[in-house]
Amino acid sequence: MHKWFAIFALLAIMLLPARANAQSAVSLDQVDIAVWPEYDTADVLVIYKIALSPQTPLPAEITLRLPASVQKTAVVAVGTSAEAVSDKDVVSSVVPGADFTRVTIKANGQFIQVEYYDSNLTKTGNERQYAFDWLGDFAVKQFRFGLREPLKSSNVKVDPALPAAGTDTEGFRFGEFTQADVKEGQKLSFAISYQRDTDSPSTSFLQVQSSTPLTQPVPGQSTWTTTYLPWALGGLGLILLLIAGGVYLASGKANRASAKSRKRHVARSEEDDGDNGPIHCSQCGKRAQPGDRFCRVCGARIRRSDA
Repeated sequence: MHKWFAIFALLAIMLLPARANAQSAVSLDQVDIAVWPEYDTADVLVIYKIALSPQTPLPAEITLRLPASVQKTAVVAVGTSAEAVSDKDVVSSVVPGADFTRVTIKANGQFIQVEYYDSNLTKTGNERQYAFDWLGDFAVKQFRFGLREPLKSSNVKVDPALPAAGTDTEGFRFGEFTQADVKEGQKLSFAISYQRDTDSPSTSFLQVQSSTPLTQPVPGQSTWTTTYLPWALGGLGLILLLIAGGVYLASGKANRASAKSRKRHVARSEEDDGDNGPIHCSQCGKRAQPGDRFCRVCGARIRRSDA
């Protein structure tokens, strides 16, 4: 039993230097850390953008220590450039602990992006406080820390002070701290405080802006004039044709009915009146019927020339 224990202990001792050497073989050219308090949640969004040195052999495995309050990551992405990072097929693990949460990433590309939400934002009335620590897990050639101030915030203070860098396209004020040649094990701490009279995230105050003027169609976008107007005009034309056809048919029927009525009236007139109008007896004045040769009352001969 003691023999097997000694063997396992020896193997563990042999593996520890190898793991340490693998971690120390990783060199970081640049680390950008962005802190966005109360951006789209009530917590603090923290974004790491890491560039491994070109001399770092790939794939590389790196482990970062995050605050113990962080139980999971929101994004772990790797790519061949900062703009091309993707979380597809990325191998990573998160191990919470009493002091730290460790996230381990197997990087097949030089650029790494890690995002997480930290609930360690202290709120007392309208006062806000947050502390961020870089624990010096690696030596960094160029280190940069940036704070994106929440919208509707005031009296923002950072220790150490951050030179104001300006306002970004979404209307957020931000400041940046930079330092070159940060040593492995060197800790950098930032204490942030500000005042805010609302608990709504900053995104609820953003003004949605169109990427192109609303008068210009976006590729792939259906507009009323291009999609519906031709159909509307075609439907209107069809309705007008139907109305015109109905009016034409109705007027034709009316004309035919009128012609038939006139023919029936003429026929009756001819039957009633003959060729020269009504005939009356020259003796008693009684109206004769068509075809009568003698008066049906007095018997006198009917003369067609009588009026």
